[in-house]
This record gives sequence, structure tokens and C-alpha cells, in this order.
Amino acid sequence: MSDIFLLIKEMLAYILCTALAVLPILIYFRNPYFLKDLYCTFISIYVGIRLSRIEKRFYSILDRFLDKVAEHPHKKFIVYEESSYTYSQADRESNKVARALLTHAHLKQGDTVALFLGNEPWFVWMWLALSKLGCTASFLNVNIRSKSLLHCFSCCEAKVLIAGADLQGAIEEVLPTLKQQGILVFILREHCHVDGIESLSDKIQMESDEPLSRQLRASINIKSPAVGVYEGMSMYGKIG
Repeated sequence: MSDIFLLIKEMLAYILCTALAVLPILIYFRNPYFLKDLYCTFISIYVGIRLSRIEKRFYSILDRFLDKVAEHPHKKFIVYEESSYTYSQADRESNKVARALLTHAHLKQGDTVALFLGNEPWFVWMWLALSKLGCTASFLNVNIRSKSLLHCFSCCEAKVLIAGADLQGAIEEVLPTLKQQGILVFILREHCHVDGIESLSDKIQMESDEPLSRQLRASINIKSPAVGVYEGMSMYGKIG
């Protein structure tokens, strides 16, 4: 009797395995897009879970950078000419920049600052610093001059302009207009004797590199503008 039950179990198991093996084939012939639909369903669920996490806490580019600082503080972040900078160094330098701007430019969350800088580490320090203050960075093309420069600057509606040392001549060309508009102009030099332009490098070096309070950017969310970009020789900006 037990042999009969054992035989029945084996037959049922065989039938079940056969059915499971044939089922995908039958489903495919009946609905050729079943596997693709199943894949899309799993992807939709995965994306939904990720989005729900993002909605719970806004995760910015700055947050990602700070996470990398914590994970790999001594890993190279930037290599520029003969110098290299780690994640930790970039974090500390941007902290000093942020503190200097907080003290001398009196920036607050939501302000816009125009950056007239070339391809150099200072560009990154400035962008990170402004992000830590909850400010929008407006990137100005270093090739524009005179009226084009003034037009782009007026479009971004910034009250502060920061320029690289090698671009001081271009700033001096439009300085009378900037002074009339009450624009605060900084140059990345340790000393500047031009009326209407303040040196910034010396002020940065005097600041602490300790982390800044997250409260400075507490109201920043996914709808807050991060940067304003002026492409090529165009005078029209894009906000992202």
C-alpha cells in the first residue's frame, strides 16, 4: 500500500514539474510580451521604492559629495595640473570659502551669486560653498566681455559677483555699471586696490574649515534652483 502512495506522489511531482516547465512556454505563446511586462513591473516597483526614499529626505549633489567625504576622505577628488586634492581637502576648502562669504558678503539661503571663474579648483570650492549656504551659483562664460557680460549678469539677478584673478581686467571694464547697481564684487586675490573690488583669497585663508550648520540650507528642496548656466557665446541662461 505504501508503495502505491509513493508511486502516486512521484507521479504528481512529475506532473507538477512538467507543468511548471511548460507553463512559461504556454504563457509566451499566448502573450509574447509577458517577460517584458514582468521586467517592467519589477523596474516600476524598484523606481517607486527609490522615489519614496527621495521624497522622505531631499538628497542633493552636495549631500552625495558629503557622503563621499565620509566614505573616502583621503581619496583623490580633483587632479589639476601638478596638484591633486582629496575629498576631505575639497570639503575643508569649501567650508572656508562658505564662512568667508557668510561673513563678508552676508549671504543667506536663496541668494544668487555669479561666478566668473575658469577651469580651476576654485570653481569647485565656490560651488560647494554656495551649496552649503543654500545659495544658487550662476556660472558666467569666461569668454564674454563688456555688454554681453553685463547682460548675462543681469539675467541671473545676482547681487554678488566673484571673479578669478586672471579675469580682473574684464571686470574693470564693466565696474562702473556694477558699482551703480550696488553689486558686491570680489576677486580671488590676496590684495586688490581697485575701488569697488574686494580681495577674497585673504579673507578665505583667515576662516575656519569646520563644517557649517545644515540649518543654513534647511529650506532647500528638489524645486530649489541649484545653478544657472550660460552656454557658449549665448546670452541666454538655463536654470537647473
